[in-house]
Amino acid sequence: MQRWAKARRWMAGLCTVAVLATAALPATAAAPEVDPTKAVIDTADMLSSETETYVTNLSVALQESCGAQIGVYTVDYIGNSTMEGYTYEVANAWGLGDADKDNGIVLLLAKGEDDYHVMTGAGLETQLTVQTLSDILAEEMEPSWVQGDYDTGTRNTVRELTRRLCTIYGITMDLDAVAAGQGSAAIAQKKGGGQMILVVFVLILILFLAFAMMLTPRRPRFFGWFGGWFGPRPPRPPRPPRPPRGPRPPYGPGGFGGSRGFGGPRPGPRPGGFRSRPGGGPRPGGGSFRAGGGSFRGGGAGRR
Repeated sequence: MQRWAKARRWMAGLCTVAVLATAALPATAAAPEVDPTKAVIDTADMLSSETETYVTNLSVALQESCGAQIGVYTVDYIGNSTMEGYTYEVANAWGLGDADKDNGIVLLLAKGEDDYHVMTGAGLETQLTVQTLSDILAEEMEPSWVQGDYDTGTRNTVRELTRRLCTIYGITMDLDAVAAGQGSAAIAQKKGGGQMILVVFVLILILFLAFAMMLTPRRPRFFGWFGGWFGPRPPRPPRPPRPPRGPRPPYGPGGFGGSRGFGGPRPGPRPGGFRSRPGGGPRPGGGSFRAGGGSFRGGGAGRR
């Protein structure tokens, strides 16, 4: 009996130690839940509705002009994960940015961890380097973060990231007007460079034709304008006679062209048809946000 009592006491002690050890382990954060129709997912309730609107307007403007997107995700604790690892999970679950350009950006704010991290898609790693991202966070996020002013830090950081993206893609954007909801009227992507090249090419072509007309002694037809530059055009060989046309097949019951005829019913449904975009169908218009399916490879920058 004494042996059994002693064994029970040992087992009870071991169970108590196991329970205490389990409680001492860091809690594992739940897998990040994302909504592809939102640019801000505030699970930690850190941001005001004005800041969410601010970020959404800028992200939608980028989405419509160059396909880039910026998303802000807040969380209390990340458990036993690292900031980079948790941001990577959020980024790839969210799929921000164009699927072909991989130009999304995720800003993760962890209130309970007193930390933050920013990560770019694979297509922006060379333009927005780790050092560049670190400088942006140090200048735009850190001063407000230490004061607990998460709204100001988030707005300043997203604004600076948007400005850098506009520089990368050659976009002229009134950031304040866009953030205030005057988006489509304030965006003007710099497409004038390609138009200017086309105009210059057309002018050069016109001048070339004009000089060719003045220098050519004879101009029997259009190609004769180039005679003074490339020499006379060789005579065209005579065209062989066309073989005689055979008898026309009899008309079908549907009129010309066989049984179907003009205006007759199609023999079957046309192959192909509308193909939906991968990852949720066509992108809705009217300034709405929807993740484009971009991918991330990790990295990024965090709090110094």
